[in-house]
Amino acid sequence: MKTTLRILAIALALCTVIGLFAACGTTLKGTYKSTGDLGGSLTFAEDNKVTGELFGITLDGTYTINDDGTITFAYSGPLGIGATLTKSFEKDGKTIIIDGSEFVKQ
Repeated sequence: MKTTLRILAIALALCTVIGLFAACGTTLKGTYKSTGDLGGSLTFAEDNKVTGELFGITLDGTYTINDDGTITFAYSGPLGIGATLTKSFEKDGKTIIIDGSEFVKQ
């Protein structure tokens, strides 16, 4: 009985640790360049900050990866005009796919 409880306790502890490491994987770091015709890039930094660049225009903001397979970007533009966008999100190795657009880590 004690052996069974000990094994169960160890298994639960391992599941908890694995869950914590999986949760840590929900942040991005580095620059990802678009593979699409329009180009562009997204640079993810600490504290969930993101910088997007397209056609020489740069926007700074924040991002959150949601549990439902989406990513939410919050940008502040000129004159205090901002936007919050939620798009579909997938990550596979060095590739992320946001709303069907593929970005590869540089």
